[in-house]
Amino acid sequence: MKYLILIGLLPFAVWAGANTSDWENSLKGIASGEQAWLAKVPQLAATADVQQATRMEDALASALAKNTPGVLETLRIIDARSWPHMAGTDIVCSVPAEQPTAFIEDFYQQTRLALLATDQGATCLWILEASYEEMKAESARMRNLSPSVK
Repeated sequence: MKYLILIGLLPFAVWAGANTSDWENSLKGIASGEQAWLAKVPQLAATADVQQATRMEDALASALAKNTPGVLETLRIIDARSWPHMAGTDIVCSVPAEQPTAFIEDFYQQTRLALLATDQGATCLWILEASYEEMKAESARMRNLSPSVK
């Protein structure tokens, strides 16, 4: 009887092991902005844990300047439903504040230009601009709090 249960669980164990490498491939595909991968995001969002959802949002942010209309359409689908761990537009369109300043500046400039080139990205552009200004203001506050070195 024990062996029957173990044999019954084998497909799930194989699926879970294969799922890890599939997940990495999915994140790379999403980050590339390829439409076929963007179409899989809602299916992946339904089962993603917190870490996977965060990485998927990062991948969508990376794809934003590469395939702006595709990512915006994917975000409309994500924003229209409730997902276990995905926030959607509010996160994807924000500047990646945890990254180095040069990376943030590059992300902001590329994403801003891509969003300005479409008439579909007003909300995303607004979030991008607001988060960028908030980051700059916080950086200025931190500089003002630091003692001057003379």
